[in-house]
Amino acid sequence: MTVPKIVDHDQRRRNLARAAVRIIAREGLEAATTRAVAAESGWSTGVLKYYFADKDDLLDHALRELEEVNVELLHEAADQPTGFDQLRSALIKILAGDPDHSRVWIAFLSRAATDARIAKEIKRGADAWQRRWRTLVVKGQQDGSIRADLDPAETATELWALVGGLRMAMLFGTGVDRPVQRDALQLLEGLRPGAEPVLSSSSPETRTQTRK
Repeated sequence: MTVPKIVDHDQRRRNLARAAVRIIAREGLEAATTRAVAAESGWSTGVLKYYFADKDDLLDHALRELEEVNVELLHEAADQPTGFDQLRSALIKILAGDPDHSRVWIAFLSRAATDARIAKEIKRGADAWQRRWRTLVVKGQQDGSIRADLDPAETATELWALVGGLRMAMLFGTGVDRPVQRDALQLLEGLRPGAEPVLSSSSPETRTQTRK
């Protein structure tokens, strides 16, 4: 009796999305057709059509795959002892990631300017990442490794912007005479108790007093 082969459909869908990511990194979004992704992955177009309704659905999964790869890097930092250490470790891992992923991310950002569907996905991902950074900031404030007077939501937004900006700087060689990772870690030091805030302003009350 032949035992039916068990197929991990989620993993196969991820593998196909990763094939799309590789094509986008090399040739751009328009090149990521169903036929091209099938050839890249070694599967037939029929398999692609089974897992994705159309090219737009495939691109949505490719974008989510980029996010998932970075989420995995974030999870790898979870064994660090404090919120600050987890945040620092996650940032290092993400900045050391595959530069092709940065190329694909930028391609999607460009497309989002004129494509409402992709813009919605970009916003969803941005909101999700800011929640993840906020969770680490709050954790650090609770364990005493991050300044208590920082606004977690503002700091999370600035961390999200910092990571995106640094990835672009590394990809395009902006400021190549300065180690980008070193500069990022120096900025993070401003989150420690007793340090002057660098990434975020202090509490709303403090900001009001400063403006006066």
